[in-house]
Amino acid sequence: MAKRVFFNFLYKVVLFPGVLYLLSVTFPSQLMFENINHWLDVSLLLLVIGLIADEVVLGIYGIYKATLQGTLAIAVIVYLSGWLFPQSKITLLGGVIAGISLGTVELIMHRYIRVNQKKHKRKNS
Repeated sequence: MAKRVFFNFLYKVVLFPGVLYLLSVTFPSQLMFENINHWLDVSLLLLVIGLIADEVVLGIYGIYKATLQGTLAIAVIVYLSGWLFPQSKITLLGGVIAGISLGTVELIMHRYIRVNQKKHKRKNS
């Protein structure tokens, strides 16, 4: 389990800020962070929530429902974070784009985690 969580952490710590940065460069009229603090704060919040949710929610709801829930949560968090940083410009569409993009990244990781969870469960049975 520790190996799985650590790998998930590394995956998220690299890809979440990376994808958010690429989206802000690609869609500056939809997703523009005020400063590096906003971008990193959102990435950190998504990382912490994601690590906990992956261990709890994924086993209960399965890969696709958990990924859909995560995608919606990411879209809402990214969109609402724009209200905390008034110089940022994050539209609803920007939040949705971030949610779908990071949700796709999450789907890849969820497959790995779920397979690993099942292997771990079989070993302990």
